[in-house]
Amino acid sequence: MEALVDMRRPPSMTLEEKIAQLFVLRVHGPSAETQDSEAVEHNQAAYGVDNAAALVSTYQPGGIVYFRTSGNIDIPTQIATLSNSIQRSAMSREGGSPVPLLISVDQEGGRVARMSPPVTWFPSAKTIASLDVQTAENVASIMATELRALGINQNYAPVADVVTNPENRVIGDRSFSSDPDTAAAFVRAQIRGFQRGGLIPTVKHFPGHGGTAVDTHTGRAVIEHSRDEWERLHLPPFRAALEAGVDAVMTGHLVFPALDPSETIATASYPIITDILRGELGFDGVVVTDGLGMEAARVAYGDTEAPLRALQAGVDQLLTPADGTFPGAIKTIRRAVEIGELSVERIDESVDRILRLKAKCGLFDDPYIDVNLASRFVGARDHLQTARRVTGNLP
Repeated sequence: MEALVDMRRPPSMTLEEKIAQLFVLRVHGPSAETQDSEAVEHNQAAYGVDNAAALVSTYQPGGIVYFRTSGNIDIPTQIATLSNSIQRSAMSREGGSPVPLLISVDQEGGRVARMSPPVTWFPSAKTIASLDVQTAENVASIMATELRALGINQNYAPVADVVTNPENRVIGDRSFSSDPDTAAAFVRAQIRGFQRGGLIPTVKHFPGHGGTAVDTHTGRAVIEHSRDEWERLHLPPFRAALEAGVDAVMTGHLVFPALDPSETIATASYPIITDILRGELGFDGVVVTDGLGMEAARVAYGDTEAPLRALQAGVDQLLTPADGTFPGAIKTIRRAVEIGELSVERIDESVDRILRLKAKCGLFDDPYIDVNLASRFVGARDHLQTARRVTGNLP
C-alpha cells in the first residue's frame, strides 16, 4: 500500500504543483495506461502525454472528470479499475507528497447522464419534481451509491437554476421548477441524498442560468433581471443548498449586470464570487467553474487567461480548459504570481479548500475502492425497482 497523506501535515508542494491541484481535467481512454491510438492522439493534443497515468505523473492535477465521449465509460469493473489506476498513479508519483484526486462526473438524470447502463438511469429533475421530495432524496442517494462504487467521489449536480425564460432550452427540464421555493425544496432533498450516499454534490450554475435563452456552450448569455428579482427568483435554491451544507458550488459563465456592472462573466467576477457568494452568503467551500472550454468563457478571455481570471475572482477548481491550453494556463498563472497580479496566498486558499474536501470524503485515508463491489451496487435490483417506480408513477 502506498504511503498516504497525513492531513495534520498538509502535503508540501511546489508552486507548479499547487497550480495543477486547481485543475480538473478530462482524459481519453478506458484505462489509465491506455495505448489506444485514438485516445493517445487526443491526450497528446491536450497535454502532450499518452494517457491518464502519464498526465497524473507529470502534472499532479487535482481532479479528473469522466465522459462517455472520452472513452472513459464502459462496464462497471472497467470504470472502477480506471479510478483505482488513476489514484495509484497519484499515490506512487515520484517526488513530493502523494495527493489523491477528486474524480467527478455530470450525472443529473434525464438528458444529462454521462454514465451508461447498467448504471441506473433516472429521469430529469423536472420529472422528479412531479413526484415528491423524499423520492428526490432517494434517487440522489442511489446515484451516489452507484457512483461511489465506481470510484467517483464528486457529482456536478443538482441543478439549482430556476427557469424564468420560457425560451431557455439549455436548462429546460434540468431545472426542478420555475417556482423558486419548489426548486429550493428539491435541491435541498437531493443534496441530502447525495451526502447520504457518500458523494460530494455540486450545486450549479451560480448565480442562476434560468433567465437566459442563450446556451453558454455556444455564446454569451446575459441575465437582465434586477438585484431584487435575482434575490426573489434565482437565489432561493442556492441559499437552500448552502443551508443543507453543500461543499461545492459551480459557477455559470453568465453576464449579470445587476450583480456586476462591469459585465464580467460570473466565473471571473470578483463581485459575484467573492463579494456575494463568499461574503454575503458566507460560503467557504469549493467553488468550481463550469467547463472553461465552453464558448462563453473563451470569448470573454483567451484560453490561457480565463483560468487566471477565475482564480482572481475567488474560484478554486478550474474545470476542463480547452484542449491544448492546460500547460499554457499553468504558465500564465505562474507568471501572474511572479509579477504580483496573483498572490501565492490566494492559490494556497484554494488548495487548502480542495485538500479539505478530499479529506472529508476519505481520500487521504484510502483513495481506492473494491472493484468487485462495482457490479454488486451498480444497477442493483432494488435500485432498478426504485427507478421503475419513479418512471411508472408519473402523472
